[in-house]
Order: sequence, then structure tokens, then C-alpha cells
Amino acid sequence: MSLIDDFCEATKPLHQGDSVQELHRWSVEKMEEFWSFAWDYLEIIGEKGGQAHQITSLPISTFFPQAKLSYVENLLAPKCSLSIVEEGDLTDGGTTYSHAELVDAISRIEHFFAKAGLVENDCAVSILPIGFEVLAFVLAGFDFGSIMAGASPEFGDSAIISRFQQLQPKVLIATSEYHWNGKSSNRKETIENVLSAIPSIKNVIMVGRKCDVFAGPGVQVTYWDELIQSRGLAFTRRNFDHPTYVLFTSGTTGVPKGLIHRAGGVLLKHAVEQRLHCDIRPGDRVCFYSTTGWMMWNWSISILATGADLVLFDGSPNYPDVLRLFHFTQAQQLTHLGLSARLLDVIRESGRSIKEVGDLAKLRTIMVTGSPLSASTAAWVLEQFDGDIFLAPFSGGTDIAGSFVGPYPNLPYHPGEMQGPLLGMDVDIVDQSGRSCESGELGELVCKSPFPSVPLGIWGDKENARFNATYFHTWPGVWVHGDFASKTEFGGVIIHGRSDATLNISGVRIGTGEIYSALDDVPEISGVLAIAQPWNGDQRILLFLISTDTSEEFIQRLKSQIRAKTSPRHVPQVINFVSDLPRTFNGKLAEIAVTDLANNRPVRNLASLANPECLEELSRFLLKSP
Repeated sequence: MSLIDDFCEATKPLHQGDSVQELHRWSVEKMEEFWSFAWDYLEIIGEKGGQAHQITSLPISTFFPQAKLSYVENLLAPKCSLSIVEEGDLTDGGTTYSHAELVDAISRIEHFFAKAGLVENDCAVSILPIGFEVLAFVLAGFDFGSIMAGASPEFGDSAIISRFQQLQPKVLIATSEYHWNGKSSNRKETIENVLSAIPSIKNVIMVGRKCDVFAGPGVQVTYWDELIQSRGLAFTRRNFDHPTYVLFTSGTTGVPKGLIHRAGGVLLKHAVEQRLHCDIRPGDRVCFYSTTGWMMWNWSISILATGADLVLFDGSPNYPDVLRLFHFTQAQQLTHLGLSARLLDVIRESGRSIKEVGDLAKLRTIMVTGSPLSASTAAWVLEQFDGDIFLAPFSGGTDIAGSFVGPYPNLPYHPGEMQGPLLGMDVDIVDQSGRSCESGELGELVCKSPFPSVPLGIWGDKENARFNATYFHTWPGVWVHGDFASKTEFGGVIIHGRSDATLNISGVRIGTGEIYSALDDVPEISGVLAIAQPWNGDQRILLFLISTDTSEEFIQRLKSQIRAKTSPRHVPQVINFVSDLPRTFNGKLAEIAVTDLANNRPVRNLASLANPECLEELSRFLLKSP
């Protein structure tokens, strides 16, 4: 029996039903009752107060207004172990840290914070890969009451500076080098550029090999092994809405948006997602592969509160072999592995089989996000495990530090879709008039009611003008997430791509998600990106594909399929085959970047791309397009 089965049984007197659908309906219609029960059932540590919900309409979201809790107290209460494997450790033995070692490191960092003059609500930032140091640093900030933000060391200088400059942080922790794909990259110059651009940083902790960083006047540099004094953990319980970290989205214009997330909101939302929807239990061993620049790193931190062992992997997930993460899974005896849909596509494209790894009997759940998991890749994964695996795709975003739709361990899984809106999420799919769509009808994914991890706002957006314009511009009080989606006959949800990547062909607006959906079941295709290009006074559709078949016959078959499933206007005039497609660091297609190329504009937010080099190949196709 899964935890959600037990939860459903425990709440039966409240929703008076036997089905998951009745459970979900109760969770959104009686949200105060649901979230209050979830607090108790999930054993959140703190003072809940007498009221679970205060404001009933978005964009305001006020839950547990009298509550007092400590995020880090909840994370450290189970006293589970932490294992870290680095890319170069091909034995997958890694390093295991005890609960006491983690607490000691947190305490030493807090002493450093106090000595540096950091106070509650000051900002502290990191430029580190996944590892023990960044985890201890973030948890120290949670306990200290600081507002935390991070960047992965592979980010470009401008991407880091454009994010951190907004926050005016006082403390930075960074590494002078990081390893990726078997190579070491020096980041000393980046650190110096960040310190030069952000004079508010007066104290720096350096991790790794010692180097002479030119920090500038008045900046104190301390090395990790010099943090020897500690002060003990306070576990100060603060308001439910105390700001705990800022997550940045790249956006399409202006500086990246810094979403401010509340401690209680992310703790409770992650607890529901991880324990009920992903069935993570005490004693499990869990890793969601990520970098510190992706929201799934922040989601992974909350795994500590489940009582499961947190296992972290630092490095490239397919070096020296595309099956690297599954060899790591076997060696670490993982029960839950999380990764991006794109990585599964890469393994499938390689022609390799996960069965080559051998015994993966401990693994019972594969969690997937970052971009939509296609039906063909999902079916392939199930075949690799002979159907004996729980495939758990979910979809949400940095914006909410969590998900809108995703898995239910007690429901059948159908490849290509997610099993439904998560508990407490009043999700719908609507057409342009706001009417709820029927099964199979493409529409906009929206959320109609508040939930605990609605961000407090966007950093620097004092009147909430940017926040409201981003998420509530279409219908007052309704969160519009920017995803094209559809309902299925089984009650599930399919995400088809970003709805804001709209093509305008002869005055007809076409969502790229409609084209992607039409090609979902083509096994030869593992990547697809559509854009509109100015052409003869109008626009035409260009399609870029990663495919094992590049024949003219195949092209004509694809065009016929798109026409049959959508309309003649959706059929691309040109189809190009490429080796890679541009994606952001969290695996999402960067359609805007290719659209800029097609319009001879400078590429916006180039620093947010994980693989900007692939734009060169696409630009050659654009230049020679007939």
C-alpha cells in the first residue's frame, strides 16, 4: 500500500469517497481542511495555529497565518544520512556524511555568518556544484533566517551577475573550479568578476583548491577548512511566510525574474509531492539528478524531511557513458531516481539498453520532469523494466517551486501523460474564452485557487506589477502558467509545450505545442522545435528535428501526419534535421532563442542556455533556407 492510499483512507470521513478523484476534489473545495490535515498527517514540526487559510483568491495566498516553524528543523529531524558521488568516482562508492557531520558544518557556517554581520533577511549566495558544502551552506541560511540564492558554476558571468546583482548579497560561497565531462574548468576569473560587479559582497568562503582570488578592498576571503568555530543551531521558528530563497527564471525580456519563496509554503508543498505523490518513505534512498541552477535542487533538499537518505550526484549524467546514472543507481541501491525527460531521450537515441546495467531490483520509482516526457520514450522506459517500475513524470516550475500535475502511485499509468492535478492544486485546462476544455482539446493550463507555494512576489517588484503581468494577465485571480495542455480520457494531463511560443501564420495563431503533440507518437523523433520565420511578407513554419530517419519519404509522412492531426496551416514549409536543440539549464526548449536567430535579432538571455553552441548549426540552416 502506498502512502497516498493510507492518506486517502485516513481522510475518508472528510471527503466521503473512495476514489482519488473525490480525494482531489475535496482537497481543492475544502482547501483549509485539506492543508490542515496534511500538516498533521505529514507531521510538520512547529506551531500550526488555529487557522489554516485566510485569503481565498489569487494572487494573494495566505496559509497558516498564526503558524511558527523552522524549515531546517523539519529537514534535520529525521537524522538520515547523506551520500555524495562525484563524476570521477566510477566505483560509485562516494562519500557518506552522518547527520552529526552535517549539523557540525551548518553550525560552523552560521558562526561565519554571525561574524560577517549577516542578519535576518540579508541575502547569501552560492556558486557551487552539487555537494556537501552547498547543502550545508543553504541549510545554515535557512536556520539563520537569511534569504538564499544560488547559481551553478557552469553559468556564464553575465547570467550570475544579472541574478545576484538584484539581491545585493553580503556573503558568497564559491568554488574556483568544477568538473564536467571529465574536464576541469577554472572559475577564478568569474568569481573576481562577480565580486567586482557586486560590491555588497564583503565576505567570501572558497571551496576546493586554494587559489589567489583578487577580491578587492574590504573583502574577506575564508577557505572552507578554516571554518573551525561553531555556535550551535538555534532552530528559530519564524512565520510560515518567512522568505527562504529566491529562484530565478530566465524570462524572455529584461533581467531574470527572482521569485521569492516562503519557508512554510515550500516545506508543506514538497512534503505532499514527495511523500504522497512520489511515495518516498523513511529508509528509502533518493536522488533527483540536478545542478544547483535548477529548481529540482531546491526540491531535493526537502527530501531530508521525509526520513529517506538523500543521495547526490555531482557531474555529467552521461559521462563516461550514457548509462552513468543507472550504474550509479545500482551501486547506491536507490529506490527513487529523478532525471530529466531529455536524458531518457538521449539514452534511447543511443541504442543502448538500461538492462545492460544489471540488477536494479531496489529501484521502484523513476521521477521525470524538466520537459514533457513523450509517449514513445515513456513506453520505452517501461519496456526496459518489463513494466515493473513506477514512472512518475510531473510538471510545474521554478515559479511555484513545485508541480501542478503529476503522479499518483495508486492509479494506472498511461505513457505520454501525467495522472492528474496534484492534491491541493485547483488545476484546469481552458480555451481562450476561459471555458474548461473537453478531453483531447488543447488549452491553457491554469490554477484557479491559492496554494501554499505561491511565491511572495518577484524581487524588486514593489507594486507586484511584474508579478501580476506575468501570471495573472489573462483572467483576474487565475494563475496562467504558460503551458499548452490537454486532458485525457483517463483523467490525466498531457503537457504539449509552452503556450507563449505562439506562431502567427497569415493571421492565425498556432501554438507550437499543437505541432509537437501531433508528432508525439513518432518513434524516430527524439527532439522537435518549431518556429515562425518572416517570409515573403508573411511568416512560415520551420521545424527542426532530431531523428533517426531523415529521408524525403519520412518528411512527407510527417507533414501528412501534422495535417491530419491539426490543420493545413500547421504544416511546416521546411523541415531540417539537426544534431541538437537549444535548451535552458533545466532542459526546456529555447524556442525564443531560435526565433531571434530567424529574425536576425541578438539572441536574448543567451547566458541561460545550457548548450548555446548548437545555435551555430541552426543558424546555418536558417541562412540557407530556400
